[in-house]
Amino acid sequence: MSGLKRLKHLDYAVYGNLIVPLLMFDACVMIELYDDSDAGRCRIICRPRKRK
Repeated sequence: MSGLKRLKHLDYAVYGNLIVPLLMFDACVMIELYDDSDAGRCRIICRPRKRK
């Protein structure tokens, strides 16, 4: 989990009211997410992390 502390951005996909974090997916799942995004079924969002 220490590798997650170094993340500078939070990437996630939004399907309606379902939020899917994009932390550890294989290439096939990522391709499906990008296809869904292109088709308008979801939004992929990248936000900078807040520093504490």
